[in-house]
Amino acid sequence: MSLKPIYYIYGSDDYLAEEALNSIKAEALKGGMESMNYQSFDARGMDASEVVSAAYTLPAFSDRRVVLIRGADGLKAVQEKGLMEYVSNPSPSTCLVFVSGASKVDKGSAFIKALNERGYLKACNRLNSVELSSWIKKEAKRQGKAITEGAARKLVSIVGDRLRDIKGELDKLALYTGEQDGISEADIDSAVLDLREETVFGLSDALGARDVKKALRIYSKVSDTDTLKILGAISRHIRILLKLKALLRKKAVPQAMASSIGVSQYFLENYIKSSRRFTEAELERAVFALHRADADLKTGRAPEAVVMPRLIIELCAMM
Repeated sequence: MSLKPIYYIYGSDDYLAEEALNSIKAEALKGGMESMNYQSFDARGMDASEVVSAAYTLPAFSDRRVVLIRGADGLKAVQEKGLMEYVSNPSPSTCLVFVSGASKVDKGSAFIKALNERGYLKACNRLNSVELSSWIKKEAKRQGKAITEGAARKLVSIVGDRLRDIKGELDKLALYTGEQDGISEADIDSAVLDLREETVFGLSDALGARDVKKALRIYSKVSDTDTLKILGAISRHIRILLKLKALLRKKAVPQAMASSIGVSQYFLENYIKSSRRFTEAELERAVFALHRADADLKTGRAPEAVVMPRLIIELCAMM
């Protein structure tokens, strides 16, 4: 791997960004002495002159050193100005790495323009459905498994499009299938918790039908899962439906809707169908109920065994 002196890693997929950072660190610090050749800064309140000084410092008993700046999307104009001279004349023995969680960069910024002109920008945004299938196949192959296109698509439909979640489920599937050469849709049905059908969409359907028994039954199937994770998934789903209501009123095009609500177009039709089952007032009341449940869980005001069943009963009454 031929290293560049500067990288500005940005994007909405934290797993891809972490992979990129780890790859740079592994290559730059492969000679050892990481503790002496690795320095990290937080962009908030950071002094640009300190970063420049750290970047110009020679590595100790190694060919390279790494200087990391996290939260780079929070850099102020005065900090960027202080880094501009270094960008034009970086140290060949340092990898200065900026990491930003923003999905886009400010192309009007002189700092970003300078980085872009020198090829230092690296985007790590969420993959589309075709890219996801390709990534899943490559990762499965790396683990000694073949996975069918149908199985890859099913995995995405269950887990979502975050690579960190997909990677976690693939790791489980590799263990589950043992000596078996491939991963099939049947394996996924058997081994992976179907959050889409059993919690998010399933619970939404049951709540929309005001079917308390069905909603409680669905929840009981996944009650051994982290309650906050289930609550978070349902909250995200409800908020997406609310956003979608507004976008549908504006007659936004599908691609714009998918981008705005932060989901793959692959799932968009399911969300549209779900949004039409509820009024905005019902969804807004549901958001407040979810907030109360979240506060009860985090403060310990009520036990988990009480909070979720009570929430389900409340939502069935108000949605």
